[in-house]
Amino acid sequence: METRNQPTPEQQAFAALVEAYKAERHFMAVEADTDNETDASVARLCNIEEIIWSTPAPDLFAVLTKFEIANENTDLPPTAATASILADLRRLSGVSVSPIFQPDLWLHEWETKGGAYLVRNGEALICGDPTNERHRSLTRRMEAANGAAAVKAMVRQCCKGLEAEAEA
Repeated sequence: METRNQPTPEQQAFAALVEAYKAERHFMAVEADTDNETDASVARLCNIEEIIWSTPAPDLFAVLTKFEIANENTDLPPTAATASILADLRRLSGVSVSPIFQPDLWLHEWETKGGAYLVRNGEALICGDPTNERHRSLTRRMEAANGAAAVKAMVRQCCKGLEAEAEA
């Protein structure tokens, strides 16, 4: 006798989101007769997608589903979709930091573009200009790679001994 594993509540909730997505796509393609109905359907579909991107994938099948939705009828997936998929893959794989993120290279670029860092009371602080697009871009890249802890560890290593000298 074959037994099947019951889906978890998270898997069931994600499956319900996918069914809502599919139903709305069907409505938009087949049932919407007026521009107003189509516009309302597009708005509902966008809302469903936002919920999908903000929902952690319960398994790899859900990540695949997110990837396929993100790439449906587009050459470039939405930024929120890409970030969501990467976060899911990192969480499900057990790899927390992007395998291609290089904190030393990030710090070099940060300094080259006018950013600074220091260690105060044992805490690494990254200092930049929030109005500077280059600083915002680097910060987004570090966050997308989940590299903040690695960068701060690198800062503490680079400043080792300097904090004691400054306090003396």
